[in-house]
Amino acid sequence: MKGETALVLEAFLRGVLAGYGIAIPVGPIAILIIELGINRGFTYAFSAGAGAASADLIYATIAVVAGTVLVSILAPYSEILRIVSAFGLISIGVWLLYSGLRHSHTNKDRLAVRSNGYSRTYTMVLGLTILNPVTITYFTTLILGLKATGSSGTVESFLFIAGAFLASLSWQAFLAGVSGLVHTRFPKALQTVTFAIGNIMIIAIGIAIFLGIM
Repeated sequence: MKGETALVLEAFLRGVLAGYGIAIPVGPIAILIIELGINRGFTYAFSAGAGAASADLIYATIAVVAGTVLVSILAPYSEILRIVSAFGLISIGVWLLYSGLRHSHTNKDRLAVRSNGYSRTYTMVLGLTILNPVTITYFTTLILGLKATGSSGTVESFLFIAGAFLASLSWQAFLAGVSGLVHTRFPKALQTVTFAIGNIMIIAIGIAIFLGIM
């Protein structure tokens, strides 16, 4: 019984480590979440974070269920995914920058309370994270590691997936909470500056991914 409990706990902890491993490193998605939190508040940022965590959930599930098959499926399309991801980041950075500078602060505040805005943000970040080459590389490597260390039972697999999702979601919620707290305390002028810097960084990362620098 103790042996089974240890295996179950180990599977969950492996999932937690995998989730934090992909979520914590600062990348374009993290910058986007922070930028949304500072300039549009916690709920927008958390919607974006939930989208990123959901993508990690999808990949963690595929890693357990599909095994090394995913590697052979994705490999021929890695270059296409990189280009699509790059253009997605550039487009979103330009769109957010344009819309933020075009609308007044009053209009932005009104936009922030629309529930459909939250769902669009969730869907947008979900798609971006799925197409993110870093996410794909991480989980395809994870697949190989899982196969190399042996298979797990159904319960262990489920707990691995749950651990990865909860870890990723908790980190995204942390980013949303901190940046959302800043949103209520930053002067409007400073929010505008950070808004512009954040979106310029997103555009720059998109260009870097397109050029193969990242």
